[in-house]
Amino acid sequence: MKPRSLRWRLVGNLVLLQVVASLLALLGVIAIFGAVGRFVDEGGERTVQIIGRSIEHTADGKLVLGATSEVQRLLGAAPNLWFVVRNSQGYELRHGDVPPRYVALLRVLDGKERSALDLAESVGRPAARFERIDTDGGTVNVMVQAGAPLSLVDKFKWIATAYLVLVAPTMLVTALVVLVATPFVIRRGLAGTVATAAKAEHIDIDRLETRLPMTQVAAEIQPLVAAVNRAFDRLDEGYKRHERFLADAAHELRTPIATLRIQIESLPQNTRGKPRLLRATTRLATLAEQLLDLQRLTREPASIDSVDLRLVCERVVGDLAPLVIMNGCSIAVDAPDSVRVRADVTSIERAVANLIQNAIEHGGEGCEIRVGVYPPATIEVSDSGPGIPEDQRGRIVEPFYRLRARGGGAGLGLHLVSEVARIHQGRLEIGSSDLGGASMRLVLATITS
Repeated sequence: MKPRSLRWRLVGNLVLLQVVASLLALLGVIAIFGAVGRFVDEGGERTVQIIGRSIEHTADGKLVLGATSEVQRLLGAAPNLWFVVRNSQGYELRHGDVPPRYVALLRVLDGKERSALDLAESVGRPAARFERIDTDGGTVNVMVQAGAPLSLVDKFKWIATAYLVLVAPTMLVTALVVLVATPFVIRRGLAGTVATAAKAEHIDIDRLETRLPMTQVAAEIQPLVAAVNRAFDRLDEGYKRHERFLADAAHELRTPIATLRIQIESLPQNTRGKPRLLRATTRLATLAEQLLDLQRLTREPASIDSVDLRLVCERVVGDLAPLVIMNGCSIAVDAPDSVRVRADVTSIERAVANLIQNAIEHGGEGCEIRVGVYPPATIEVSDSGPGIPEDQRGRIVEPFYRLRARGGGAGLGLHLVSEVARIHQGRLEIGSSDLGGASMRLVLATITS
């Protein structure tokens, strides 16, 4: 699953925080208004409309109050509510304890459209409201007491209006600011972390001493970087212990292996199992040398000199000729021209030796081996063995990986060759040869005329 971006995660959280804060602020306003009793018809406008819609006229022109649900709710919520209604014929309809002065004002204001009366100082709202309202029976003057409780629907409308007027614009502006500013702020804040990540990309097995810088990293991320550096310290120490162990073990094995080989060679030729013992000790000696070669490649800098690849291959083939003959194989060098490169001659010799030993090991008894040198800087060792399956060619260069679990090799030869190619900025190409088996091409990049 694709990981979520920290940038948009923070944007979402901040916008959500703004929404929650805005709603909490609105709830606070609602609570305060409810506590001080301001959820009422402050100016009487809503009360006048309800009373006006409920006025009915009798046949003789008198006024009656219709029993609508709005009126019943209003009178139930405000039992002390008073109002007075007067039509053009002089008929009046009163409800509640109407102060006499408002009855007189109702007549005085006849002809006016509407008016708020007597601002009450204690609550800061009008005490009464006057309006002329058109009904089915004609125009009537209505005087009502202000401050009646609002219905649930009116309260919801009031809350929605307050939200749209007070909260929504602020929330919208802050959300837009968060959307625009947060990516920029995060980018600046994580610049040091990005630089640290780029530094981590350069850490590999050859540069284990490199550590991630902490100077540009935010304080919240420094514990993570410090933990990673401590993990690198432990890995570096463990790797060095591992290297020392392999080097010491390989070095200590050389002497007993050489002694064992001398003793086996001193046995009479007709001794049963002598050839098999010689092959086994040769493999042991090869493994010890490969381990030492790997340690030398990782610890010592390459000594670059002008090298004749044809002479190197001829020399290595001559050294390994007894091993080739012992396994019933044949070997030939195909190098018509001298090819000179700048390289570490010891590393090249060990790489060629490992390629030939690999051909002997996997080519089988009686296989044909050919060592070719081609310009500008390529050494190819091919054999007539069974070859290497295509799906395995990418893995056989891994250390200790073997095509056959019970094979004779230790799985270090081709890994060593790939390391030699790497320190020479070259590559190891694995394919099929025209002899029917495998083809190993060591291509070097440090070339000179």
